[in-house]
Amino acid sequence: MPTKHLKKLAGALALASLSLTAQAGEAVLDVYLARHGQTAWNLEKRLQGATDNALNDTGKAQARQLGEKLKGVSFSAHGKGLYAVDQDGEPVRNGIISSDNRALPIVRAWKAQGVDRAAYPYAYQQVWAGHPVSLLAWLKANEGDSYRRIHRILMAHDWIRYRLTGDFSAEITNISGSNLFNQQQGAFDPTLFNIFGIAEMAEKAPPVIGSAECAGYVTEQAAVRCGLKAGTPVFGGLFDVVGAALASGVHDSSCLSAVAGTWSIATRVFDCIEPSDYPYVWGKYCIPGTFFVHEGSPTSASNLAWFVQQFFPDLPDSYRQLNQWAKDGYEKDLNILFYPWLYGSNFHDSLHGGFLGLSGHHSREDIIYAIYQGIVFSHLLHQDRVQDLGTGSDFIRFTGGPTHSNIWMQMFCDASNLPLEIVD
Repeated sequence: MPTKHLKKLAGALALASLSLTAQAGEAVLDVYLARHGQTAWNLEKRLQGATDNALNDTGKAQARQLGEKLKGVSFSAHGKGLYAVDQDGEPVRNGIISSDNRALPIVRAWKAQGVDRAAYPYAYQQVWAGHPVSLLAWLKANEGDSYRRIHRILMAHDWIRYRLTGDFSAEITNISGSNLFNQQQGAFDPTLFNIFGIAEMAEKAPPVIGSAECAGYVTEQAAVRCGLKAGTPVFGGLFDVVGAALASGVHDSSCLSAVAGTWSIATRVFDCIEPSDYPYVWGKYCIPGTFFVHEGSPTSASNLAWFVQQFFPDLPDSYRQLNQWAKDGYEKDLNILFYPWLYGSNFHDSLHGGFLGLSGHHSREDIIYAIYQGIVFSHLLHQDRVQDLGTGSDFIRFTGGPTHSNIWMQMFCDASNLPLEIVD
């Protein structure tokens, strides 16, 4: 990993929103964007998003009006994790999110035994602690009662669809990253269940549906609870990584989709799984007949958020100030390295976060710049790797919270040496 200051490379930074202009004779699709209904914080002009704020009376009326007009609903959700339910459709335990590491000892044992290599020709996945397969194995070993009560294996948006419709299904862009799904066959594979020692779970797999496929209709009970109109169609939806790529207009390998948020993710789309000696992570893309390859780890802006919460919880207008400090550091020749591995490493699973080269003369501004830079460097591990497949992408489309920081986007662009477009 380089230790000197990022050089000002020739990559051009395009801080512009994407637009799709219809040509003469082409069909035009009208897209309507709806925000959440009004809350008290809106009236107080307070930033929200990470806080679960209730709608006020105006917001509730807005939600009801929107529910009447919607002709269908769908959504994206995080990948990996486990949301298992029993025969009655009730959770067998609390859901487990993708960044959970409780199954890490099991994953390490599998790697030592070559289980991951045995599974790869079928699943085309690396093995992570947050995979459904890893969490199922953990439940089997540690929470036997919960494991035995499992009736259906679901991921996050599969659970939400079930609550809306009463029907079980597994959406293809998400479940294809479960390590239980055969990429070439396009279906759950009992061979994989056997390899991972959870053969009895094969019969608990729900039907697989496409991203744009109707999964069912909003029930009367769900309509009362959420405000949607009973009978509204509910469609498959998307793995959030795929959702970011699709919203960025990515449909082939010429463009790389980059996401920075809780995770740092680089994604490209291909017509087939490209052969390689490296175990790339592949999945079914939302366009039938195509695949997406992605590299990712929880090494992105969540590391900065942790630092701010711990050391600057009362900093006024915190992110404007952080961006200014990072901009000041950008002009210096600093040699601090930050390893953004507070929630997991993309270099080795036994490594942890920290600073290298920190000295007594360094200021808080220098440390903030090092955090910004370390997250950029970590992202490049993923981006450079997927760029090695086939002919590299010609440009990058970037999404996620850090896109609101001009200096951070300039740093990403400098390091990538590619044109970078921000999706607005």
